[in-house]
Amino acid sequence: MIMIGIQVNFNYILKGHFIKKFEDRFKEYLGVREVIAVSSGRFALLLILKKLGLGQNDKIMLSAYNFAGVPKALLQEGYFPVFVDADQKTYQIDPQQIEGKIDKETKAIIITHIFGQPCELDKILDIAKRHNLFVIEDAAHSLGSYYCGKLTGAIGDAGFFSFTGTKTINTSFGGMIVTNNTDLARQIREELQKFDFPKAKDLIKQRLITRIYSWLNHRLFYSLVGYPIALLMSVFDLDPLEIFKSIRRSDIAEQKLRFTNLQALLGLKQLDCLNDLICKRKRVAAQLINHLDSAISIPRVPRDSESNYFMFPIKTKDKKKAFKKLLKKGIDSNLNYCCDCSYMVGNSYNPVAQSLCRSILALNLPFDLQEQEVVYLAEALNGMKAWLN
Repeated sequence: MIMIGIQVNFNYILKGHFIKKFEDRFKEYLGVREVIAVSSGRFALLLILKKLGLGQNDKIMLSAYNFAGVPKALLQEGYFPVFVDADQKTYQIDPQQIEGKIDKETKAIIITHIFGQPCELDKILDIAKRHNLFVIEDAAHSLGSYYCGKLTGAIGDAGFFSFTGTKTINTSFGGMIVTNNTDLARQIREELQKFDFPKAKDLIKQRLITRIYSWLNHRLFYSLVGYPIALLMSVFDLDPLEIFKSIRRSDIAEQKLRFTNLQALLGLKQLDCLNDLICKRKRVAAQLINHLDSAISIPRVPRDSESNYFMFPIKTKDKKKAFKKLLKKGIDSNLNYCCDCSYMVGNSYNPVAQSLCRSILALNLPFDLQEQEVVYLAEALNGMKAWLN
Protein backbone atom coordinates (compact mmCIF):
# COMPACT_ATOMS: atom_id res chain seq x y z
CA MET A 1 0.00 0.00 0.00
CA ILE A 2 2.88 2.35 0.80
CA MET A 3 4.46 1.69 -2.61
CA ILE A 4 1.15 2.43 -4.35
CA GLY A 5 0.90 5.76 -2.53
CA ILE A 6 4.43 6.72 -3.61
CA GLN A 7 3.66 5.82 -7.22
CA VAL A 8 0.56 8.00 -7.23
CA ASN A 9 2.56 10.95 -5.91
CA PHE A 10 5.25 10.42 -8.52
CA ASN A 11 2.64 10.35 -11.28
CA TYR A 12 1.25 13.65 -10.04
CA ILE A 13 4.75 15.15 -10.23
CA LEU A 14 4.79 14.27 -13.94
CA LYS A 15 1.18 14.69 -15.07
CA GLY A 16 -1.55 17.00 -13.90
CA HIS A 17 -3.66 20.08 -14.40
CA PHE A 18 -0.85 22.56 -13.69
CA ILE A 19 0.59 21.98 -17.17
CA LYS A 20 -2.48 23.34 -18.96
CA LYS A 21 -2.86 26.09 -16.37
CA PHE A 22 0.75 27.20 -16.99
CA GLU A 23 0.22 27.11 -20.76
CA ASP A 24 -2.99 29.13 -20.45
CA ARG A 25 -1.32 31.77 -18.27
CA PHE A 26 1.64 32.03 -20.64
CA LYS A 27 -0.72 32.31 -23.62
CA GLU A 28 -2.59 35.13 -21.88
CA TYR A 29 0.66 36.94 -21.09
CA LEU A 30 1.92 36.83 -24.69
CA GLY A 31 -1.44 37.34 -26.34
CA VAL A 32 -1.09 34.41 -28.76
CA ARG A 33 -3.55 31.70 -29.79
CA GLU A 34 -1.45 28.62 -29.01
CA VAL A 35 1.32 27.65 -26.58
CA ILE A 36 2.83 24.20 -25.97
CA ALA A 37 5.21 23.43 -23.10
CA VAL A 38 8.12 21.08 -23.87
CA SER A 39 11.38 19.98 -22.25
CA SER A 40 13.73 22.60 -23.74
CA GLY A 41 14.04 25.50 -26.13
CA ARG A 42 16.02 23.34 -28.56
CA PHE A 43 13.36 20.65 -28.60
CA ALA A 44 10.76 23.38 -29.16
CA LEU A 45 12.67 24.61 -32.21
CA LEU A 46 13.05 21.13 -33.69
CA LEU A 47 9.33 20.40 -33.29
CA ILE A 48 8.50 23.68 -35.02
CA LEU A 49 10.83 22.97 -37.95
CA LYS A 50 9.55 19.43 -38.43
CA LYS A 51 5.89 20.41 -38.45
CA LEU A 52 6.52 23.37 -40.76
CA GLY A 53 7.66 20.73 -43.22
CA LEU A 54 11.41 21.37 -43.23
CA GLY A 55 13.60 18.37 -44.00
CA GLN A 56 17.25 17.44 -43.87
CA ASN A 57 19.59 19.68 -45.87
CA ASP A 58 17.03 22.49 -46.04
CA LYS A 59 18.77 25.82 -45.46
CA ILE A 60 17.89 27.90 -42.41
CA MET A 61 19.26 31.42 -41.98
CA LEU A 62 20.36 32.82 -38.63
CA SER A 63 22.74 35.37 -37.19
CA ALA A 64 26.42 34.44 -37.19
CA TYR A 65 26.85 36.22 -33.85
CA ASN A 66 24.80 33.91 -31.69
CA PHE A 67 24.53 31.55 -28.75
CA ALA A 68 25.99 28.29 -30.03
CA GLY A 69 23.18 25.96 -28.89
CA VAL A 70 20.73 26.64 -31.74
CA PRO A 71 23.11 26.17 -34.71
CA LYS A 72 24.54 23.05 -33.06
CA ALA A 73 21.03 21.62 -32.76
CA LEU A 74 20.35 22.39 -36.44
CA LEU A 75 23.50 20.60 -37.55
CA GLN A 76 22.77 17.60 -35.33
CA GLU A 77 19.35 17.24 -36.94
CA GLY A 78 20.71 17.46 -40.50
CA TYR A 79 19.64 21.01 -41.36
CA PHE A 80 22.00 23.41 -43.13
CA PRO A 81 22.53 26.67 -41.21
CA VAL A 82 23.33 29.73 -43.33
CA PHE A 83 24.98 32.41 -41.24
CA VAL A 84 24.23 36.09 -41.82
CA ASP A 85 26.55 38.72 -40.43
CA ALA A 86 25.51 40.92 -37.52
CA ASP A 87 24.75 44.62 -37.57
CA GLN A 88 27.55 46.73 -36.08
CA LYS A 89 25.15 48.95 -34.11
CA THR A 90 22.50 46.50 -32.85
CA TYR A 91 24.66 43.31 -32.57
CA GLN A 92 21.66 41.44 -34.05
CA ILE A 93 21.23 39.84 -37.48
CA ASP A 94 21.75 42.47 -40.20
CA PRO A 95 18.57 42.67 -42.33
CA GLN A 96 20.54 44.28 -45.16
CA GLN A 97 22.57 41.10 -45.65
CA ILE A 98 19.77 38.52 -45.56
CA GLU A 99 18.49 38.77 -49.12
CA GLY A 100 21.88 38.19 -50.71
CA LYS A 101 22.15 34.76 -49.05
CA ILE A 102 18.72 33.42 -50.01
CA ASP A 103 18.51 30.66 -52.64
CA LYS A 104 15.93 28.04 -53.64
CA GLU A 105 16.94 25.71 -50.77
CA THR A 106 16.36 28.41 -48.13
CA LYS A 107 13.20 27.68 -46.15
CA ALA A 108 13.29 29.71 -42.93
CA ILE A 109 14.93 32.46 -40.89
CA ILE A 110 15.56 32.03 -37.17
CA ILE A 111 15.58 35.41 -35.44
CA THR A 112 17.52 35.30 -32.18
CA HIS A 113 16.86 38.29 -29.93
CA ILE A 114 20.37 38.19 -28.48
CA PHE A 115 20.83 39.54 -24.93
CA GLY A 116 17.07 40.24 -24.86
CA GLN A 117 17.24 43.01 -27.45
CA PRO A 118 14.61 42.85 -30.22
CA CYS A 119 15.78 42.40 -33.81
CA GLU A 120 14.45 44.69 -36.56
CA LEU A 121 11.52 42.43 -37.31
CA ASP A 122 9.59 44.60 -39.77
CA LYS A 123 12.44 44.52 -42.28
CA ILE A 124 12.97 40.79 -41.80
CA LEU A 125 9.28 39.92 -42.07
CA ASP A 126 9.06 41.88 -45.31
CA ILE A 127 12.00 39.96 -46.82
CA ALA A 128 10.56 36.65 -45.63
CA LYS A 129 7.16 37.39 -47.15
CA ARG A 130 8.67 38.25 -50.54
CA HIS A 131 10.69 35.01 -50.58
CA ASN A 132 8.07 32.75 -48.96
CA LEU A 133 10.21 31.97 -45.91
CA PHE A 134 9.08 31.03 -42.41
CA VAL A 135 10.16 33.34 -39.59
CA ILE A 136 10.88 31.62 -36.26
CA GLU A 137 11.71 33.74 -33.24
CA ASP A 138 14.31 32.48 -30.80
CA ALA A 139 13.04 34.37 -27.77
CA ALA A 140 15.07 32.42 -25.20
CA HIS A 141 16.69 35.67 -24.05
CA SER A 142 13.82 38.05 -24.68
CA LEU A 143 10.85 37.18 -22.47
CA GLY A 144 9.20 40.53 -21.78
CA SER A 145 10.92 42.46 -24.59
CA TYR A 146 8.78 44.48 -26.99
CA TYR A 147 9.06 45.25 -30.69
CA CYS A 148 6.72 48.03 -31.86
CA GLY A 149 4.25 47.31 -29.09
CA LYS A 150 4.26 43.51 -29.49
CA LEU A 151 5.99 41.02 -27.22
CA THR A 152 8.87 39.21 -28.88
CA GLY A 153 8.27 35.54 -29.61
CA ALA A 154 4.69 36.22 -30.68
CA ILE A 155 5.37 38.07 -33.94
CA GLY A 156 6.75 35.51 -36.43
CA ASP A 157 5.19 32.28 -37.74
CA ALA A 158 6.25 30.64 -34.49
CA GLY A 159 8.52 31.34 -31.55
CA PHE A 160 10.12 29.49 -28.69
CA PHE A 161 11.32 30.24 -25.16
CA SER A 162 13.69 28.56 -22.74
CA PHE A 163 13.09 28.05 -19.02
CA THR A 164 16.52 26.94 -17.88
CA GLY A 165 19.89 28.33 -16.84
CA THR A 166 19.74 32.02 -15.98
CA LYS A 167 16.44 32.68 -17.76
CA THR A 168 13.80 34.91 -16.16
CA ILE A 169 11.58 31.85 -15.69
CA ASN A 170 13.59 28.82 -14.60
CA THR A 171 11.84 25.47 -14.25
CA SER A 172 15.22 23.64 -14.12
CA PHE A 173 14.79 22.69 -17.75
CA GLY A 174 11.95 23.36 -20.13
CA GLY A 175 10.73 25.46 -23.00
CA MET A 176 7.64 26.80 -24.70
CA ILE A 177 6.40 26.87 -28.30
CA VAL A 178 4.17 29.81 -29.22
CA THR A 179 2.25 30.44 -32.45
CA ASN A 180 -0.92 31.93 -33.88
CA ASN A 181 -1.15 29.02 -36.35
CA THR A 182 -3.74 26.65 -34.86
CA ASP A 183 -3.06 23.89 -37.40
CA LEU A 184 0.68 23.99 -36.68
CA ALA A 185 -0.02 23.76 -32.95
CA ARG A 186 -2.32 20.76 -33.47
CA GLN A 187 0.37 18.92 -35.43
CA ILE A 188 3.01 19.68 -32.79
CA ARG A 189 0.75 18.41 -29.99
CA GLU A 190 0.14 15.18 -31.93
CA GLU A 191 3.89 14.74 -32.44
CA LEU A 192 4.59 15.46 -28.76
CA GLN A 193 2.38 12.52 -27.73
CA LYS A 194 5.10 10.19 -29.09
CA PHE A 195 7.58 11.33 -26.43
CA ASP A 196 7.91 10.28 -22.79
CA PHE A 197 7.87 12.22 -19.55
CA PRO A 198 11.20 12.24 -17.70
CA LYS A 199 11.69 9.83 -14.84
CA ALA A 200 10.49 11.37 -11.59
CA LYS A 201 13.81 10.75 -9.85
CA ASP A 202 15.70 12.52 -12.66
CA LEU A 203 13.32 15.46 -12.48
CA ILE A 204 13.72 15.81 -8.72
CA LYS A 205 17.50 15.45 -9.03
CA GLN A 206 17.65 18.21 -11.63
CA ARG A 207 15.55 20.49 -9.45
CA LEU A 208 17.88 19.91 -6.50
CA ILE A 209 20.89 20.72 -8.71
CA THR A 210 19.19 23.96 -9.75
CA ARG A 211 18.57 24.93 -6.14
CA ILE A 212 22.16 24.15 -5.14
CA TYR A 213 23.42 26.24 -8.05
CA SER A 214 21.24 29.18 -6.96
CA TRP A 215 22.59 28.88 -3.39
CA LEU A 216 26.17 28.84 -4.70
CA ASN A 217 25.43 32.09 -6.57
CA HIS A 218 23.85 33.75 -3.56
CA ARG A 219 25.53 37.08 -2.83
CA LEU A 220 27.01 36.01 0.51
CA PHE A 221 28.41 32.68 -0.71
CA TYR A 222 29.73 34.19 -3.93
CA SER A 223 31.40 37.05 -2.04
CA LEU A 224 33.11 34.70 0.42
CA VAL A 225 33.95 31.78 -1.90
CA GLY A 226 33.02 32.25 -5.57
CA TYR A 227 34.62 35.66 -6.09
CA PRO A 228 38.06 34.75 -4.62
CA ILE A 229 38.10 31.63 -6.82
CA ALA A 230 37.16 33.64 -9.93
CA LEU A 231 39.83 36.24 -9.11
CA LEU A 232 42.50 33.57 -8.70
CA MET A 233 41.53 31.76 -11.91
CA SER A 234 41.59 35.00 -13.89
CA VAL A 235 45.36 35.12 -13.36
CA PHE A 236 45.52 32.06 -15.62
CA ASP A 237 42.98 33.50 -18.12
CA LEU A 238 40.33 31.08 -16.87
CA ASP A 239 36.67 31.88 -16.27
CA PRO A 240 34.80 29.56 -13.85
CA LEU A 241 31.55 30.19 -15.74
CA GLU A 242 33.10 29.05 -19.02
CA ILE A 243 34.47 25.92 -17.36
CA PHE A 244 31.07 25.22 -15.82
CA LYS A 245 29.37 25.64 -19.21
CA SER A 246 31.81 23.19 -20.83
CA ILE A 247 30.85 20.44 -18.39
CA ARG A 248 27.75 18.44 -19.33
CA ARG A 249 25.55 19.31 -16.40
CA SER A 250 22.62 17.02 -17.06
CA ASP A 251 21.58 14.66 -19.83
CA ILE A 252 17.93 15.35 -19.03
CA ALA A 253 18.17 18.92 -20.33
CA GLU A 254 19.26 17.62 -23.76
CA GLN A 255 16.61 14.92 -24.12
CA LYS A 256 13.38 15.26 -26.08
CA LEU A 257 10.79 14.91 -23.33
CA ARG A 258 7.42 16.15 -22.15
CA PHE A 259 6.99 19.08 -19.79
CA THR A 260 5.88 18.03 -16.30
CA ASN A 261 3.35 19.06 -13.69
CA LEU A 262 6.06 19.96 -11.18
CA GLN A 263 7.76 22.26 -13.69
CA ALA A 264 4.44 23.88 -14.54
CA LEU A 265 3.79 24.58 -10.86
CA LEU A 266 7.21 26.22 -10.57
CA GLY A 267 6.51 28.24 -13.71
CA LEU A 268 3.15 29.44 -12.41
CA LYS A 269 4.73 30.75 -9.22
CA GLN A 270 7.27 32.70 -11.27
CA LEU A 271 4.66 34.06 -13.68
CA ASP A 272 3.02 35.73 -10.69
CA CYS A 273 6.01 38.06 -10.31
CA LEU A 274 7.23 38.11 -13.94
CA ASN A 275 6.22 41.68 -14.78
CA ASP A 276 7.70 42.98 -11.54
CA LEU A 277 11.04 41.25 -12.18
CA ILE A 278 11.28 42.48 -15.76
CA CYS A 279 10.41 46.03 -14.72
CA LYS A 280 13.09 45.94 -12.02
CA ARG A 281 15.75 44.85 -14.50
CA LYS A 282 14.66 47.53 -16.99
CA ARG A 283 14.94 50.16 -14.25
CA VAL A 284 18.43 48.93 -13.36
CA ALA A 285 19.46 49.10 -17.03
CA ALA A 286 18.00 52.60 -17.43
CA GLN A 287 19.90 53.81 -14.37
CA LEU A 288 23.13 52.28 -15.68
CA ILE A 289 22.74 53.83 -19.13
CA ASN A 290 21.97 57.19 -17.53
CA HIS A 291 25.24 57.10 -15.57
CA LEU A 292 27.45 55.71 -18.35
CA ASP A 293 29.83 57.97 -20.23
CA SER A 294 28.43 58.60 -23.72
CA ALA A 295 31.71 57.43 -25.24
CA ILE A 296 31.05 53.86 -24.07
CA SER A 297 29.45 51.79 -26.83
CA ILE A 298 26.20 49.94 -26.12
CA PRO A 299 23.84 48.40 -28.70
CA ARG A 300 21.18 50.49 -30.41
CA VAL A 301 17.64 49.35 -29.60
CA PRO A 302 15.21 49.58 -32.56
CA ARG A 303 12.74 52.45 -32.56
CA ASP A 304 9.53 51.92 -30.52
CA SER A 305 11.08 48.80 -28.94
CA GLU A 306 12.15 47.75 -25.44
CA SER A 307 14.80 45.27 -24.35
CA ASN A 308 14.34 43.23 -21.19
CA TYR A 309 18.14 43.54 -20.67
CA PHE A 310 18.58 39.83 -20.07
CA MET A 311 22.26 40.72 -20.42
CA PHE A 312 24.03 44.05 -20.88
CA PRO A 313 26.72 43.81 -23.58
CA ILE A 314 29.73 46.12 -23.41
CA LYS A 315 32.12 46.48 -26.35
CA THR A 316 35.80 46.42 -25.35
CA LYS A 317 39.17 46.84 -27.06
CA ASP A 318 40.58 43.79 -25.27
CA LYS A 319 37.90 41.77 -23.54
CA LYS A 320 40.26 39.53 -21.56
CA LYS A 321 42.02 42.52 -20.01
CA ALA A 322 38.71 44.30 -19.46
CA PHE A 323 37.32 41.13 -17.84
CA LYS A 324 40.23 41.02 -15.39
CA LYS A 325 40.04 44.73 -14.59
CA LEU A 326 36.32 44.49 -13.85
CA LEU A 327 36.83 41.38 -11.76
CA LYS A 328 39.38 43.20 -9.61
CA LYS A 329 36.68 45.80 -8.95
CA GLY A 330 34.30 43.04 -7.81
CA ILE A 331 32.33 42.91 -11.08
CA ASP A 332 31.97 39.55 -12.80
CA SER A 333 31.04 39.23 -16.49
CA ASN A 334 30.69 36.64 -19.26
CA LEU A 335 33.65 36.32 -21.61
CA ASN A 336 32.16 34.13 -24.32
CA TYR A 337 28.38 33.97 -23.96
CA CYS A 338 27.96 34.45 -27.72
CA CYS A 339 30.42 33.83 -30.53
CA ASP A 340 30.80 33.83 -34.31
CA CYS A 341 29.03 30.54 -34.99
CA SER A 342 29.94 30.47 -38.67
CA TYR A 343 33.02 28.42 -37.76
CA MET A 344 30.64 25.45 -37.57
CA VAL A 345 30.28 25.37 -41.36
CA GLY A 346 33.87 26.17 -42.22
CA ASN A 347 34.76 29.09 -44.39
CA SER A 348 31.96 31.62 -43.78
CA TYR A 349 33.20 35.22 -43.63
CA ASN A 350 31.28 37.42 -41.21
CA PRO A 351 33.60 40.24 -40.11
CA VAL A 352 31.17 42.01 -37.77
CA ALA A 353 30.34 38.76 -35.95
CA GLN A 354 34.06 38.04 -35.62
CA SER A 355 34.68 41.53 -34.28
CA LEU A 356 31.84 41.23 -31.74
CA CYS A 357 33.13 37.84 -30.67
CA ARG A 358 36.53 39.38 -29.93
CA SER A 359 35.19 42.46 -28.15
CA ILE A 360 31.89 41.85 -26.30
CA LEU A 361 31.70 41.30 -22.56
CA ALA A 362 28.20 40.50 -21.27
CA LEU A 363 27.19 41.82 -17.85
CA ASN A 364 24.42 40.28 -15.79
CA LEU A 365 22.05 42.76 -14.15
CA PRO A 366 20.51 41.15 -11.04
CA PHE A 367 16.93 42.15 -10.32
CA ASP A 368 17.82 43.34 -6.83
CA LEU A 369 20.68 45.72 -7.67
CA GLN A 370 20.45 48.84 -5.53
CA GLU A 371 20.95 52.31 -7.00
CA GLN A 372 24.29 52.78 -5.25
CA GLU A 373 25.47 49.49 -6.75
CA VAL A 374 24.40 50.61 -10.22
CA VAL A 375 26.30 53.86 -9.74
CA TYR A 376 29.38 51.90 -8.64
CA LEU A 377 29.12 49.71 -11.75
CA ALA A 378 28.79 52.74 -14.00
CA GLU A 379 31.73 54.49 -12.35
CA ALA A 380 33.84 51.35 -12.74
CA LEU A 381 33.03 51.21 -16.44
CA ASN A 382 33.57 54.94 -16.92
CA GLY A 383 36.96 54.60 -15.24
CA MET A 384 37.91 51.96 -17.81
CA LYS A 385 36.97 54.10 -20.80
CA ALA A 386 40.39 53.54 -22.34
CA TRP A 387 39.64 49.81 -22.54
CA LEU A 388 36.12 50.20 -23.87
CA ASN A 389 34.95 51.18 -27.36
